[in-house]
Amino acid sequence: MVIVTVLFVIAGLTTLIWMANWPFGTPLAKELSDEDRRINAEHNRRHHRGVARGLLPILAVIFGIASISLFGGSSSDKPAAIGMGVCSAVCVGLFVASIKMGRRRRSSKRR
Repeated sequence: MVIVTVLFVIAGLTTLIWMANWPFGTPLAKELSDEDRRINAEHNRRHHRGVARGLLPILAVIFGIASISLFGGSSSDKPAAIGMGVCSAVCVGLFVASIKMGRRRRSSKRR
């Protein structure tokens, strides 16, 4: 049951990312002019960074709590607990990577 819940969460996040990347990857993308394509791409980059920085820590905590509760529960489900722990670690890693990438892109004004 827990694995199904994790799969639904991952499918939901994939759907959100696809929607945030709109209109790229759809038939409407062929009709965009170069200027519209550039504007949409810049908007999507900003949106993805903001969503990732807000959502990844929340997901890491939720997956971590679920992993601990599954691991220590009366009917412990060890494979599901390990899967949730891995999901939590991946979310933390992606969050740290997004923060580090954001810092590298900014140029220093003191140079």
